[in-house]
Amino acid sequence: MQIDAQRFLPIAEKAEAIAFVDIEASNLKADFGTAVVVSVKPYGKKPVTFSAKPGHDKALLKLVAAELAKYPVWVTFYGKMFDIPFLNSRLLVNGMPPLPKNHHVDMYWVIKSQTALSRRNQAHLLEWLEADSKKMSVSPNVWATMAANPSTSLRTLRSRCESDVCGLEAMYEKTKHLIREITR
Repeated sequence: MQIDAQRFLPIAEKAEAIAFVDIEASNLKADFGTAVVVSVKPYGKKPVTFSAKPGHDKALLKLVAAELAKYPVWVTFYGKMFDIPFLNSRLLVNGMPPLPKNHHVDMYWVIKSQTALSRRNQAHLLEWLEADSKKMSVSPNVWATMAANPSTSLRTLRSRCESDVCGLEAMYEKTKHLIREITR
């Protein structure tokens, strides 16, 4: 059975079945990096954020998998290509099962397919949409010193990750009428 996305989304919102997801990692490739911060923001609620020192993400992954399992619908920004595959790669190497194949709305692909814009990064889109949220920038020094100074870096990355899921929800609110289908 297939239901129209525009009929389904209000039902999922009322059922508290939607969560916005973002990760920060120590490297863009999961065989060289680990998850260091993951934020899961239930629709209309505050983010739940998990963090771990670089190289020590096993406990974080277990908690994140349990949190994500609570929500039948995930909303990400480029998460089909990065966030979810990265988490699944880290789960695999740590001997844990992959995340469930939940319904997944990737706002990057929604906006790319429905608009003709010069840039598609989250910061630009939030500014263009005049959303109530802005993407937090992070100095390259935070990334460069993460291993040597994890407590300071993790505080900054935690703030950024929470900013990203809040921005993602603001983007979703402004553009959800563009969502045509929800795939797994």
